[in-house]
Amino acid sequence: MQPVYFRPRHQRFRRRRRTRRAPPRLLRAALIIVGALLVLIATCSAPLVPRALHQAAAPAPTAAAAPAGIAASPVATALPLQLPLLPTTTPRPTATPLPTVTPTAMPGSAPDAPPLDALGREIDAYLSGLTTSNQFQGAVLVARDNRVIIARGYGNADDGVPNTVQTRFRLASLTKQFTAAAVLALQNDGKLSVDDTICTYLDPCPDAWKAITIRHLLNHTSGIVDYTDFASFEPTEMNPATPQELVARFRDFPPGFAPGTLYDYCNSNYVLLGLIIERVSGQGYADYLQQRFFIPLGMAATGYDTNRGTIIGGAQGYFTPGNKTGFLDTSTLYAAGGLFSTVGDLYRWDQALSTEEALPRAQLDQMFTPALLGYGFGWKIETIGGRRRVSHAGNMTGVANFLARYPDDHTVIIVLANMQYASSESIANYIASRIFTSP
Repeated sequence: MQPVYFRPRHQRFRRRRRTRRAPPRLLRAALIIVGALLVLIATCSAPLVPRALHQAAAPAPTAAAAPAGIAASPVATALPLQLPLLPTTTPRPTATPLPTVTPTAMPGSAPDAPPLDALGREIDAYLSGLTTSNQFQGAVLVARDNRVIIARGYGNADDGVPNTVQTRFRLASLTKQFTAAAVLALQNDGKLSVDDTICTYLDPCPDAWKAITIRHLLNHTSGIVDYTDFASFEPTEMNPATPQELVARFRDFPPGFAPGTLYDYCNSNYVLLGLIIERVSGQGYADYLQQRFFIPLGMAATGYDTNRGTIIGGAQGYFTPGNKTGFLDTSTLYAAGGLFSTVGDLYRWDQALSTEEALPRAQLDQMFTPALLGYGFGWKIETIGGRRRVSHAGNMTGVANFLARYPDDHTVIIVLANMQYASSESIANYIASRIFTSP
């Protein structure tokens, strides 16, 4: 018996062609015309297939002449760098959205943006390309030597509402730098020491925490388990919770290692720091930050997010453009991730850290001294391409942020995205590469 060969899929069910007599010439011509019309109709009605994300962007069309008195927008040009790719993970089902507050422009939340120079236009073209290919939406501010290179919004804050430099974004873990700064401010006032044990300020305090200090919380070496890693966190992240309720979720679990021996990034650490700030200052966490930092520094668009809907003037979270997330109730993150801000206010914060307006030099040195795996107090300190970088990411449902400071180069890159799958750190890295290689 001869072997049976497996046919390719496109050949399996092909019917044997029957022999037919050729139709009359006039009928043949009519058939050709009808067939051409059918092909034309099918072509016009077919949906456009999006370009694969890894393909280079086509050159942008030439800008139309602007009306008199209005400067024409610069034409974006294709950049040689491959755009960062989005993960192919299928987004999880979205929860039923809660009622939202329509975003509105907030005054005084960003510095005046000057006309873009060549570097600014290059960065703008890059970000516009990412936005067009559905890889980014948010706001970006880049500054060097006290000069803003670019400060612009991209994509939408909500349906039909564009992101601008005034849009407020949830900061997620960018909150930690403010929590750490609050602890250092209290230390500067003589109200605590980072080497105090946490049980001095927490009641009740498990025996297993007796050796843990505030320093261990600040640099993630406490060994305390992270409640956001529990399987129960995601189903409850849209429900409000008090700080005490959050602590009750992880208080009875034994530490994973002896304090100070290992690094393990842990949101529980910063929840406890928030409670210590409240105990020592005699104020609520949000009130203390407002009084100590936000009001004195003129950060009028920064605060603690207590609204279950979209923050006023703020951005709706998305998995990808057009695919909204549900609302994570930021009370479930508290001092580990509950703040909101704008790119302009974060630039003011960067300047305050650079000029010692936020904290004295002694406290800043503590904040930016790396411990295990390069983590300081609310910041990661590392050397990238021979340059010292102080940075932090902020990621949660519907949010992907990255803030990078290059103190020795007087440069800051702020990327806030209301899109969970945005590659914000990659975007910041590319912008840095252009800044430090441009003439």
